[in-house]
This record gives sequence, structure tokens and C-alpha cells, in this order.
Amino acid sequence: MTRTHKLIILRHGESQWNHENKFCGWIDIPLSTQGEQEALRAGELIKAAGDLDPDIIYTSKLTRSIETGNIILHHLNKVWIDHTKTWRLNERHYGQYQGRDKHEVFLELNQDKEKFQFIRRNYHGKPPLIPALDADPSIDERYNDILNKSILPRGESLEMVMKRLIPYFIQEILNHQLIQLNKTVLVVTHGSIVRSLIKFLNHVSDEDISKINVPTGVPLVFELNDKGELVKNYYYLDKALAEKGMEKVRNEGLKRKNDNRL
Repeated sequence: MTRTHKLIILRHGESQWNHENKFCGWIDIPLSTQGEQEALRAGELIKAAGDLDPDIIYTSKLTRSIETGNIILHHLNKVWIDHTKTWRLNERHYGQYQGRDKHEVFLELNQDKEKFQFIRRNYHGKPPLIPALDADPSIDERYNDILNKSILPRGESLEMVMKRLIPYFIQEILNHQLIQLNKTVLVVTHGSIVRSLIKFLNHVSDEDISKINVPTGVPLVFELNDKGELVKNYYYLDKALAEKGMEKVRNEGLKRKNDNRL
């Protein structure tokens, strides 16, 4: 019998630094008020779909991801399901740009849009690295169980993100939870992780992944067969809301906050 396995993935609701137009990366920033509302809306969309009932949730180790997941589960009355938190689902590490205003970085790059977008969106583009882990304020006690700290990033391209994400995703989520145990899995994570999973599952080229932007707080669904192959195109549960959010993400950093001029 052919089975269809459903994977629900979303970027967390808007964080306070998303609101302030800053690079978040691994710095632990909570949801904004709007982000909390987006998380609730995500829960409403999942519930309204009718055939999406998560059996297990995965989040990153970052508060904005965990808070979004908790709000969704409260709305679904499923706070009791198993919850795995892993640094493998953390946002892309933005190196020395973490905490920086995106538009200020754009100005530092002489308003070179191509160079700025290469760092933000290109598969190989990466920010300046933090010189050493002990100089990184985002590495704290939540990572104490990682004995070999050298595997933690000091800054990443999307290519580097995928190298630490995809093996974990294949073994733990795709092969084990989705296919072997036939569970509906909810993954609440970050923009670069969602882009990485879209690239992997939909076989997006290195060049074309730079064109994909991910909105905050809008669930997207992947339907997969027993081989882990898509049986239909992935889809957002609210296409119009997703497209509006994508446009906002596409232009981040090219203008000052509250300035509509590019």
C-alpha cells in the first residue's frame, strides 16, 4: 500500500530583531507581539486544514522557534506531544553580522546590492567569521552537551548550513519519524533552515535557491512517499499571506526601517 507522509515546516513568527531589521543568527531573541500573533495564526491554519495533526515537534534551541511551536501546540491542544530541540535546526550563523542592522551593513558594502544579496542569499555567500568560539556571545550553556565545540559554526553560508542540517534531517526526521514510524512531523525553525529543506526536498539548484524567500509564521506542507520523494508540489497553507511575507523578506536591508524607498 502506498503511503503519503506529511511534513509541516514553518519559519518562526516575527522576532523582535526581525522587527528591528537586524541579523539574528544564533543570538537568542524572543518573538515580537506580531510574532506571537503570527504563531497563533499558524496554529489556526494547521487546525483548519483538517488533515494535519502533528505527532511530534522539532524546534531549534532558540527561543523564537520554541515559543512559536508552543503557541501552535497550545492552539491545537497538543502540548503533550514529544518535543525535540536541536542546534542542527538553529538559524544560519551570521558571524560578525549578528546583531547588526541590515541596512547599516548594506551601507558598509557601499550600497552594492549585488554584494549584499550575495552574502544574504547566495548558496556560497558567507559573512565575516567570528575569530574564535570564546568570542561568540551566542554560544552559551544550552550547548554544554556538545563535547566537541569545534563543530559549532562561527559564521555560515547556506552550503555550510546544509552540511550540518541535512544528515540529521535525513536520519532522524525523514527516515525515522516520517517514513519508518509514519508520524506527521511539525518542524518550527528559521528562514535559512526552511530554504535548505526546500532546496533538498525539491531539488532546487544552487543558483535558484537565491531566489527563494521564506515568510515568518506561515506553515508549508510537504507530502512525501516511502522513498522520501515529493508526491506533489509543496504548498503554503495561506498562499496570499506567504507571498506578502516573501516580498518583505526579499527587500530586507535595502532600505531603512519604516522607509519605503529602496
